[in-house]
Amino acid sequence: MRQYGRTSTFNRVADLASIAMLFIVVACVLSVTGAQADGGAAQFTKSAGPFVITVFTTPSPLRAGPVDISLMIQNRENQQPVLDCLAQVQVSKDGATSIGSEATHQAAQNKLLYAAQVKIPESGLWELEAAIKCGDDSANVNGSLSVAPSSPVLLVYWRSLALPPVFISLFALNQWLKRRSNKGLKR
Repeated sequence: MRQYGRTSTFNRVADLASIAMLFIVVACVLSVTGAQADGGAAQFTKSAGPFVITVFTTPSPLRAGPVDISLMIQNRENQQPVLDCLAQVQVSKDGATSIGSEATHQAAQNKLLYAAQVKIPESGLWELEAAIKCGDDSANVNGSLSVAPSSPVLLVYWRSLALPPVFISLFALNQWLKRRSNKGLKR
């Protein structure tokens, strides 16, 4: 009878440990996949006209493919964000097609930023130009972006590809623990 009590306690502890492990795995996966957002790595900050403009890009490091370009536009005098501008971004490279897009608050999660999505087709040194217009004031800033080659497909999707084996392993662990629990009850 005493053996049954120990086995039952062990099975409860093992079940709780497997549930805790499941929650930890899910929390880790969710925290890692939420990395795509506004901001990212600051590429440059420049003053032009009445503005101070900071350009951020995601992913970091910057790679060929879909790129999020975010602009923080501040008043030069008091460093307060300017929220009522029209912003255009354009990336260009010698021998490649110029790519432009409007940067808006709607495309940004952080409403202090203006964001635009562009697809940079190849690696190399690209020039970024941001054109800002706010009422009668306007400004243009230029800067260089060093773009690395795109990541191999397996590296891009490794999180998604890793999920099925993790869940299959957790299911197998659950079934193994249930079988052990049932064998302990039969004794």
